[in-house]
Amino acid sequence: MGRRMRRLLALGAALGLAACRASPQDVRVGNEPYLLVWAGDDDRRHEDFLAVLDANPRSRRYGRVLATIPVGSTGNEPHALNLMARADGAVVATGLASDRVFVFDMHEPLEGKLRRVIEPSSSRVLRAPVAVLTERQGPVFVAHADRARYRGLGREVLDAPGGLLELDPRGRAMRERSAASKDSRAYIIAPTGGAFLRGHLVTTNRGHGWVASTRTAFLPGIAVQVWSLEKRRVRATVPLEAGPRGEENLGPLGAATLGPRRIVYVSTHDGGALYASDSIELERPAFRLVYDFGADARPVGAAVTPDGRYYVVALAGRDQVVALDVRDPWRPKPAFRIDIPPRRFRVAGPSGLAMSADGGKFAVSDYTADVPAYRLDGDRRVHVLRFDEETGALELDERFRDEKTGEVGVSFERAVWPHGETGPARPHGVLFVAPIRFED
Repeated sequence: MGRRMRRLLALGAALGLAACRASPQDVRVGNEPYLLVWAGDDDRRHEDFLAVLDANPRSRRYGRVLATIPVGSTGNEPHALNLMARADGAVVATGLASDRVFVFDMHEPLEGKLRRVIEPSSSRVLRAPVAVLTERQGPVFVAHADRARYRGLGREVLDAPGGLLELDPRGRAMRERSAASKDSRAYIIAPTGGAFLRGHLVTTNRGHGWVASTRTAFLPGIAVQVWSLEKRRVRATVPLEAGPRGEENLGPLGAATLGPRRIVYVSTHDGGALYASDSIELERPAFRLVYDFGADARPVGAAVTPDGRYYVVALAGRDQVVALDVRDPWRPKPAFRIDIPPRRFRVAGPSGLAMSADGGKFAVSDYTADVPAYRLDGDRRVHVLRFDEETGALELDERFRDEKTGEVGVSFERAVWPHGETGPARPHGVLFVAPIRFED
């Protein structure tokens, strides 16, 4: 048995997912037949839940909500899931408003279970868990933007750094890692996204103001940080330089690596731009502005196709999903854009985005956030887009329809769910998954 398989088995056993041997052919992720959607009860009176949707286009139940897993609490403001499926089937979810982190066992999606809830405690200082940073295997970090009791006073803005919560192999809170460093005192440090690259973790700092104690407007940052995974600490804090508009660098949010190339892309939500760096491993990394989506674009979820040819991003401000040709990473070119049809709830556009492992399809959820300093509501619908890897073309999958209304896209504006009559919900995090089976 190889080293990689032994590590996988040890991690799977530690998480309590299985006490037997994983089949190599089943560990590989292919055309995932399920789509997970992390959703919050609309009026915050009933439990929030993880929904399992049929994402197999050959299934007669395509688009149907097959199962839901209530989490035993409400008002969490469900936000993010893993950026990619893990080989052990663990799915980690964040609750912005409650500061809770949820760990699910989804190695058999239709029999998924909530394994653990990490509650905030008086001994912990990090709050507002925004993103889950992990790869197919290896460590799990949860990016926290704010600190406990953050209000937004002038003296707090540059002196209330967020950080990372590291989970142990059993999905328990292990240690908080502050994002403060010797060169970060001049910047808003509020980790909200990230990407891995060769022993490093690149985190973005969109801004402070997610926690319930906030009393001021949302304050965007301009800095990106590079962490050493070996030492578990920040190695460099890099400010992004503004471009011709003077605001392109505001609110760094999404981060993604370009396949095997040692290049990291960072998108700015409030600035509407895209930055690139090929110097992450150097002592003094630098980022360059390479593409301007526009001041009103608000780029959110993004992914790079497996072959590294295309960067696909949802633009919340324009109700669009855009594919950029990044074969020349320093000169991205528009390849295709598709409008997400607006409906009656539309204030904010698409927010959560997930790519299938083979790059052939994307899921997009339409809801943003409801926290004290930032409130935007979307259409509460989830769409699937088909993607042509040869041309970069995106197409709305009109076969992915709501089982109740027959309309394109699965609506979370419904009265009844598999777990009960709890009424409408607001979807955000999305993730394609496949069953992971184990041999005796």
